[in-house]
Amino acid sequence: MLNSSVTPQTFASAPGASQDSWLFSGSQIDLEGLRAALLRNKWVVAVICTAGLLLGITVTFLTVPTYRAEASLQIDQQASRVLDAPDIEPVQAVQDADRFLQTQIEILRSRALAIRVAETLGLFAGDRFLETMRVRPRTGPIGSLDADQAHREQVIAVLRDNLTVTLPEGSRVAHVAFDSPDPLTASRVANAFADAMISSNLNRRYDTSVYARQFLREQLEQAKERLEASEQSMVAYARTNGIIDTDAVRETSPGTSSAPSLVATSLIEANEALSQARARRIDAQQLWVSTQAAPVMSLPEVLSNSAIQTMMERRSQLEADYAEQSQGRQEGHPALVRLRSEIATIDQRVARLARDIRDSIHNRFVTAELQERQMQGEVTRLTGATLSEQDRSIRYTILRREVRTNRELYDGLLQRFKEISAAAGVSSNNISIVDVASTPTSPVSPNVPVNLGLSLLGAFFVALAVVYLRENLDDTVRSMSEVERKLHITALGMVPRLEDSAVLRDELENHTSSISEAFHTVRSAIELSGVDGLPQSLLITSCGKGEGKTTSAYALARDFARVGKRVLLVDADMRRPSMHKLLSLENANGLVELLSRTISLEDTVRTTSIANLDFIPAGASVPNPAELLGTETMPWIISVMDDQYDLVIIDGPPMLGLADAPSIATHVEATVFVVDASQARRATILAALRRLRLSRARLLGIMLNRVELRTLGYGYDQYYNYNEEKQHSRRWLRRR
Repeated sequence: MLNSSVTPQTFASAPGASQDSWLFSGSQIDLEGLRAALLRNKWVVAVICTAGLLLGITVTFLTVPTYRAEASLQIDQQASRVLDAPDIEPVQAVQDADRFLQTQIEILRSRALAIRVAETLGLFAGDRFLETMRVRPRTGPIGSLDADQAHREQVIAVLRDNLTVTLPEGSRVAHVAFDSPDPLTASRVANAFADAMISSNLNRRYDTSVYARQFLREQLEQAKERLEASEQSMVAYARTNGIIDTDAVRETSPGTSSAPSLVATSLIEANEALSQARARRIDAQQLWVSTQAAPVMSLPEVLSNSAIQTMMERRSQLEADYAEQSQGRQEGHPALVRLRSEIATIDQRVARLARDIRDSIHNRFVTAELQERQMQGEVTRLTGATLSEQDRSIRYTILRREVRTNRELYDGLLQRFKEISAAAGVSSNNISIVDVASTPTSPVSPNVPVNLGLSLLGAFFVALAVVYLRENLDDTVRSMSEVERKLHITALGMVPRLEDSAVLRDELENHTSSISEAFHTVRSAIELSGVDGLPQSLLITSCGKGEGKTTSAYALARDFARVGKRVLLVDADMRRPSMHKLLSLENANGLVELLSRTISLEDTVRTTSIANLDFIPAGASVPNPAELLGTETMPWIISVMDDQYDLVIIDGPPMLGLADAPSIATHVEATVFVVDASQARRATILAALRRLRLSRARLLGIMLNRVELRTLGYGYDQYYNYNEEKQHSRRWLRRR
């Protein structure tokens, strides 16, 4: 039967095949595909992970150790009051606590605070800090900055880069940490940041009262001007009328309508002073009289003098020391001499101080007597100088009252100004130190376990990236999903790789072997591939030699014959015939002779040891197989064989480099393309399929041969070995 009327197979992908890849199945990651890819590239993954681990070890041991010192600050929303003065700053709402705390954290990280710390510790002077931090100092100008400014900016940047400020959620205790290769520098800088934060907060709180103080200062200036004007008017009137008021602020008699004059006030004060002077003179005279008759060391003034008491106590202590040390030492011992000298010195000082006390008593008496005579003369003078000033004091009282009013207003403003200034200056800080940063004893980095873990993890991700690139750049076709994804061709099935010690014929005889099960699957796919059922003629071909098309044709023919189909197996690979070896038959009087019309069809057909399976060998070697296959005899032979058999399977030559296979594919009803999963490339397969498409052949699909099931995942290995495991289990139970 000729195939000229058969519509060629369209090379389209299976539904959804073009949307998936080896790593993604739809919108999910294909874990089995990933595992298979890792198994295929296990040595690449192992080398990259080992290199990453070695790199991590090298970097870890070459990294300069870094020490971290940490100070803790408690940040309260409101500060406790030191003075009972009204607040100037608005009270923060409780709902804004998080915003307030975050603001304080940003202040800790601010550039201004870093500058304050650098100035406090003197970090701008010289390169010592930068060298300690293992940073190369900048020696020249940068851009618009001169050398000094560039150095300052570098110090500030190093401070801020190595500062870490954290605030645990739900806590008011902020942790201020600083990292440095020098543990002492780390603790100093961390504590400096904490101290600078506290002082900066105090300065800000003090500066918030600047506006209030400025306003009060202006009001004070105005009140002061009014007070001065009223006082000047009062003084001018008093000067004009001869009134001298000595009690303008504190009135002697509240509520009176007149103010005492200077003369009256002086007279009263002089009388009081005279009485006091006379009393002091009498006391001093009596004391002096009693002092003259008594020994100087018995005077109460001498005995009660604190200096003398102290020296006497010291003398007693020295005498006790002298008595104690004199028991075992001679009189000329230096210690005893020193003690006697100190005792004599104290005695001299006590005697001199006692005489001074007695002289002071005499001086006090003389002074009191002189003061009494002077005050008596002053009283006598003021007695005749008192004048009546009642008429002139009325206007003065009015002016004085105005002065008092202005002074009270001024004093009130001044008191408020002082309260605000005092509250701003001594207000309790709402930030306090909880823990002072101590000098760390062990570095925080490098952390050997963490570094090695991260190195290994990073190397693993690099290995994944390399595997991903290799898998995407590799055009090898290894699985059924790759057939449909890379080639857009239906996959009929796949046959696992035959073990080195296994024999194909034995594997096919064992109905439960993975090889046998695989060919059963391919046979079922061929039977169900067409609308009309099983094709009558089937070409088995491949890209090149050695891909297993001959063994595949043999196994499929054997499998079809086993299920009751009358099958004719034809070896059409006249350049490298090998099918006769699998069947243990001679390669004589075969297809070559049949195409040359030197022998009849009946004489070329050989009966095999397999029921329902006949065979036509390739025949004698000829130099021009393509010419023989291109004659009109080939379609006639296929048509005749189709009438006599249920299925004709032709083991054809490879597609690439030869014209034999396209000639055969033109005349058969269907073609199965065999691909070696261990060596076939996408470009090579597409080139072969392009030749097959040009011959208008009907392609049923691709059969993968020599597949490494262990590197594919997908459960094929378990599936193909299911019956074997079941039989093994039954045999084991029977032995038990």
